[in-house]
Amino acid sequence: MRLLLTTFLLLAGGAVPPTASAAELTLELDTDGVRFGSAHHARGKLTEAGAPLAGQAITVEARSHPYSGDFHAIGQVTTGADGSFAFRGRFERNAQLRAFATAQNVRSGVVTAYVFPRPRLTFRALEHGSVRLTQTYRVPRGSRFTAPTLFYVGPRSARSAPVVGRAKPRRIGPGRFRASIVYDLPRAWNGHFRYGTCFRYSPGSGLGDPKSTCPRRYRF
Repeated sequence: MRLLLTTFLLLAGGAVPPTASAAELTLELDTDGVRFGSAHHARGKLTEAGAPLAGQAITVEARSHPYSGDFHAIGQVTTGADGSFAFRGRFERNAQLRAFATAQNVRSGVVTAYVFPRPRLTFRALEHGSVRLTQTYRVPRGSRFTAPTLFYVGPRSARSAPVVGRAKPRRIGPGRFRASIVYDLPRAWNGHFRYGTCFRYSPGSGLGDPKSTCPRRYRF
């Protein structure tokens, strides 16, 4: 879902006179969230009375989780012929972004760029028809990561699967965590299965969407 926020430059003393500038600046993200190590792509547009403003300087500002400090400039771009601009930025944790049109003295609304842990899911066959399912995570060094990993397993023909186990991630190195379970495959599956995982937000981590949830069944 794209977030689109707008703001208007208003002059003190009431409504904007017909001859005054009423620039509008928008900012949106191509996607709300990316995995750690990937870049966010943002785009926006600067117009005045519906007409694009070309060749204008746009400063992109950001502040990182927990959003208690001031915004600071992280880059500058110039609007194109249609008044649009684009920006690419990489963040270690969730960040709030906004754009500022210097000449028009107008700012966009704030959008939140979510950064999720980077997961890698694998399995290893064990004896007697069991498998070990392992999910490893890459996160910024020093990050707090406590949310348990939910594991889902079903037969190869399944379109969805229930939760079969959960495990709290263990730190295995700087910026690296691992969660795993052992699952006994039903004999009727003949060793063929499908699997998936889910994890929620770790409070205080600044990684991912705090409102995210895990389903009761994983859909393939």
